[in-house]
Amino acid sequence: TKLYTGPYAWILIIGWTIMLAGIASWNATQSKQTTKEIAASQARAYFKKDVALRLWATRHGRIYVPTGDNYQPEPLLAHIPERDITTPSGLNLSLINPARIIRQLDDEFSNLYGVSGRITSEHPLRKENLPDAWERNALQLFQQGEAEVFEFTSIDGKPILRLMQPLVMKSDCLLCHAQQGYKAGDIGGGVGILLPMQDLLDKEHAELIKERFTYFLLWLLGLAAIAFAYMRLRSQSRERLQAVGAVESSERRKSAIMEAALDCIVSIDANGHILEFNPAAENTFGYQREEVIGQDMAELLIPGSKRESHHQGLARQLQTKESSILDTRIETEALRSDGSEFPIELTITRLDIGDEVIFTAFLRDITEARYMSEQLTWQATHDVLTGLNNRHVFDKRLEELVAAGRGELHHFLLYLDLDQFKVVNDSSGHAAGDELLRQLSTLLQEQIHVRHLLARLGGDEFGLLLEDCTSKEPLDIAKILLDAVSKFRFYWHDASFSIGISIGIVEISGSGESVPELLSAADAACYKAKGEGRNRMHVFQPDDQDLARRRGEIAWVSHIEAAFEENRFHLFHQRIRSLGDDKNQLCFEILLRMTDRSGELITPDRFIHAAERYKLMPSIDRWVIRNTFSWLSDHSDIREGTDLCTINLSGYSIADPYLKNFILDQLREFGTPPEIICFEITETAAITNLSQATDFMGALRDAGCLFALDDFGSGMSSYGYLKRLPVDFLKIDGEFVRDMVFDRISQAMVRSIHEIGHIMGKRTIAEYVENDEILEVLQQLGVDFAQGYAIHRPQALDDMVVGD
Repeated sequence: TKLYTGPYAWILIIGWTIMLAGIASWNATQSKQTTKEIAASQARAYFKKDVALRLWATRHGRIYVPTGDNYQPEPLLAHIPERDITTPSGLNLSLINPARIIRQLDDEFSNLYGVSGRITSEHPLRKENLPDAWERNALQLFQQGEAEVFEFTSIDGKPILRLMQPLVMKSDCLLCHAQQGYKAGDIGGGVGILLPMQDLLDKEHAELIKERFTYFLLWLLGLAAIAFAYMRLRSQSRERLQAVGAVESSERRKSAIMEAALDCIVSIDANGHILEFNPAAENTFGYQREEVIGQDMAELLIPGSKRESHHQGLARQLQTKESSILDTRIETEALRSDGSEFPIELTITRLDIGDEVIFTAFLRDITEARYMSEQLTWQATHDVLTGLNNRHVFDKRLEELVAAGRGELHHFLLYLDLDQFKVVNDSSGHAAGDELLRQLSTLLQEQIHVRHLLARLGGDEFGLLLEDCTSKEPLDIAKILLDAVSKFRFYWHDASFSIGISIGIVEISGSGESVPELLSAADAACYKAKGEGRNRMHVFQPDDQDLARRRGEIAWVSHIEAAFEENRFHLFHQRIRSLGDDKNQLCFEILLRMTDRSGELITPDRFIHAAERYKLMPSIDRWVIRNTFSWLSDHSDIREGTDLCTINLSGYSIADPYLKNFILDQLREFGTPPEIICFEITETAAITNLSQATDFMGALRDAGCLFALDDFGSGMSSYGYLKRLPVDFLKIDGEFVRDMVFDRISQAMVRSIHEIGHIMGKRTIAEYVENDEILEVLQQLGVDFAQGYAIHRPQALDDMVVGD
């Protein structure tokens, strides 16, 4: 709504102007009228003065004045005896009539007060007293009964007031006028006054100017007040328009929100009748808005079992404004139009508008959310693939049993590992492997009592916790499981597989073992069962040396994982010296060291077997590759001067199908020149994975990288595979190099490897060069490079100094 304030302001301005103009005009008229009244009053006063003077003169009977130049005897009074008299002193006096007295006063002294008067008559004694036209008209009016005649006129361009009253003959007047036939009471003429108006008009004009200025100021003040009121009203109008606009916008937003809201919005009044029902509510409950507006919400949307509670709560809220659910998020059930109940999440608000109370419910269907929550809860405790308990549940229960200690009955941990699972995965694919795990999980679960906990620990490994049983019961259960699995046949399409299982058994004695120690012992026992021919079981014995070694390897797994998490791996390097003409080449091998929590260095020979056994080598190799390339990038001066940087790769890494792309990505990310990078692969790893090794080496050599065959000569068929492997360097097995000074066979082997390598275009590197005697023999044989303590002892990579 738009408020029009402008027209009202103009109406006020025009009205104010007209009003002041009217008042000013009226005052001006009044002022002129007042001036005329003042003039008339003044004229009457002068008239009364002349009348008073005439009456005074006639009452004294006769007035004589000396005769002379100023006064000669009046001929018109000659009929009066004693007109002229002489005083005893000889002064001649003559009678003067009142008309002459007034005429002489006007003639001689009118300049003193600006007012002149005269007596006129149709039959004057003197001709100068004859009336003019205006006076003659006045005299006629007197004859008709007028008591006074006046006129505001102009004489000689000057404003004048002419006032005339009739001259009524008194008895005293007959002395002079009886001869004219007048009797007392006759109108003998008139007495006229000429009053100048200029001074009065000037005063009137001055007052009028003041009044106009005053009205102008009032007009301006009025305009200012109107302008102020207009601006104030305009501001209020704007504020009101903005408020109205805000309300309208709010209503539109509210309507849009209600229409577009994903949550259901349902409003009811104090009687529980529906006032609002948005589209989301229509979709959720199955009603159209028109169907439910004005209806009792409880009858339509609340299940029968909850309606009474709803009515009681509504009544309590209206009476006491107390409610346990108002402005609180709760979960309950609602009713659809088809009569089905479903779970909802609900928040209710109360709004008081005057005497009206409105309750609004914001709710959503949480059927799917509750299902997802249940699924997440289930997935948090179960293995998705097999439906068994997961590792988290298993470890938690195992911790509880360890904490509880040993009672009258015993608790046992069984560690189960499938035999030949890799065969199924490799030959028929992961889908077949997954199906095998599902079927075996069902089979295993069927063989045990519900009070025992069976869990999938990962991959093809399972854990079984037997609680409150005799020492014989785990053996019996293990036999049942072995027998069931041995009879089981897995069919996948046209293929049929027989599966075995190895079981390690350890008692939970409560004598201080930790959960990792128990799992390590069970794993070691399972590994021993596998080594004894598969599909067997083995009970852990603390004094079993093989199991102790196995447990040691398992312990190293946790140490390695902790070293990753705590950043306790470090890069070292060992120089490789060129034995040819260019002895200034910068060549070195990257070595790996671990530190324990006390800071003591740990060499790879202590943890490498555990890392390989538990397939941690790919992660370790990736760490070494990335951190080496990163270090070279941070030390560009050393990188630019490096001729050869060798990095060891394990056989497990070579079998990793994703390692090639990882290396290429790292080369690009850190800008590492591929021609200075040489990967070392052991002869055994290369021969074991010959096809994969050949493809892997070929792809990286195409990218510019180099390869060295490490420990060459240690295998019985080294030369047979050499020509099939695309390597650039042969690292001669240190066992031959170390003994070559005093062992002619070892020296011959070194010479043979070097010469055959050169024939095939490959350079040679001798390892384990521990003294100058070995170095001298190598130079005599023409070996290209030497590496060992006689050249350089391993040192932290950060301590590398070019030219040392």
